[in-house]
Amino acid sequence: MIRQAFLTGTLAAALIVAAPALPRTGAVTRSAPVTAKRGMVASAHMLASQAGLEILKAGGNAVDAAVAAAFAIGVVEPNASGLGGEGMMVIYLADSKQAVAVDYRSSAPAAIDFPGPIPDAGHAAVAVPGTVAGLAMALEKYGSMTLARVVAPAIRLAERGFVVSPTLAGIVADNFEAIAKNEALAAILCPGGLPIESGATLKNPALGASLRTIAAGGAAAFYRGALADAIAADMAASGGRITRADLAAYRAVERAPVQGTYRGYDVVSAPPPVGGVTVIEILQMLGTFELSGETPLSPRYVHLAAEAMKRGFADFTAYVGDPDFVTVPVADLLSRDYARRRASEIRSDAVTPKVAAGDAGKREPPSTTSLAAVDARGNMVALTQTISDFFGAKVMAGATGIILNNEMKNFGARGPNAIAPGKRMRTMIAPTILLRGGKTFAAIGTPGAARIVSTMTLLVSNLVDFGMGIQEAIEAPRFYARDVEADLSVEARVPAATIEALTKMGYSVKTLGEYDLFFGGAQGIVIDPRTGLRIGGADPRRDGAVVGY
Repeated sequence: MIRQAFLTGTLAAALIVAAPALPRTGAVTRSAPVTAKRGMVASAHMLASQAGLEILKAGGNAVDAAVAAAFAIGVVEPNASGLGGEGMMVIYLADSKQAVAVDYRSSAPAAIDFPGPIPDAGHAAVAVPGTVAGLAMALEKYGSMTLARVVAPAIRLAERGFVVSPTLAGIVADNFEAIAKNEALAAILCPGGLPIESGATLKNPALGASLRTIAAGGAAAFYRGALADAIAADMAASGGRITRADLAAYRAVERAPVQGTYRGYDVVSAPPPVGGVTVIEILQMLGTFELSGETPLSPRYVHLAAEAMKRGFADFTAYVGDPDFVTVPVADLLSRDYARRRASEIRSDAVTPKVAAGDAGKREPPSTTSLAAVDARGNMVALTQTISDFFGAKVMAGATGIILNNEMKNFGARGPNAIAPGKRMRTMIAPTILLRGGKTFAAIGTPGAARIVSTMTLLVSNLVDFGMGIQEAIEAPRFYARDVEADLSVEARVPAATIEALTKMGYSVKTLGEYDLFFGGAQGIVIDPRTGLRIGGADPRRDGAVVGY
């Protein structure tokens, strides 16, 4: 059956319940994986997954379903994404064997003058949103339905409301002080002057009206129409930098995904300025080591993966930026020779105290969400979208109901990520598709700021190296290491013997919760190559849900 979630009842009656199945390893998981024969959607909220399934059952393809779920998740998980945010989508078309990426990352406005550091909150922190342009582009080029049809579920959810989960209520409470500073945002999230409680119904009719405007007028309504006027007016009145000209100039960009291999699987991921290139680089370093005798949390495996992560992060910092502004040495970073050279730096018995970038050039925020969709033909979509921090800039664009991002803080002062007008800042998001023998095998993604890259590495390794089912791979204990942090962060379920061995090796181990939100909230779908069944998994670290038919 589908996992219990917080339902309004408006969509539940239309749902066909899929039967659960155990992972291939037979391992017991906290949540049961879900199987289906035809189509499936996995997202961070049951209602968003249902929105995608509604579209699949109405004859839509995986892109239609993903776009519907993406609009809906911005309504029911308002802390993580929405019309005022951005993202990256990776699509694989099974019949043509074509892989494409849609880059709808936000961009800097023309005015980038800041008297001091770029603020974390408020209107000046907001970059030009890309979500509407990106979702509309993907739908127009690769979908089969109208924008009005796929936005309809999101409109219903905004106008009729949905039941607030304990997760969302907790995030609102944690950010109450900042939310309360913006009257429009507080009116929705803190009715009566107090944080909305779990079990209450959250409605955002203004957002519903904005979605109706987009459904009728397309992306042009957001970037050059009435919504653009409203956003620009709110910016001008509140010290923001975005003008109507900035909105009109924004374009989503279709790019070639980055591609590599890992132990016989093709890895297709999101290109710069985001983290897919780093996920593949880390995997290819890890692929130079023999792991057949290891267990998922053995000291040797954790050590090798952590050391590979550090090198990948160092190269990300040194080389990755907006490819329209800087030259990113993608081919070098993803070459097998480069992976072997970087892996040769790793000692099997010692921690590298300081990791520098490699020589490739010479030759993110917790408020993020991911979802996956697959249709009956085997087309797959993995996307990740965000507003950066929880509730982004902590401001709503006037009376539009749209929560705005705070992506400007993700620029750097120098190097490939230095701020420039119209430039897209880099982040770690890395929606990824795995192929086996030229056929779609898995679509996966996760939020989690800097932990996105490490979590994606572990998800792929869990599936490929250790034969885990998708739910087991998602639930498995996680760890995280990078070049600029002293600690190896681990979930509390990592065995004590492993922690002891790593400590003796020289690691400073920081133990967090058993299923800690620090490590994100992954969603994924696998197609069983033997049966063709779609098997979905969703993360208990968030309000994840999988549905299929």
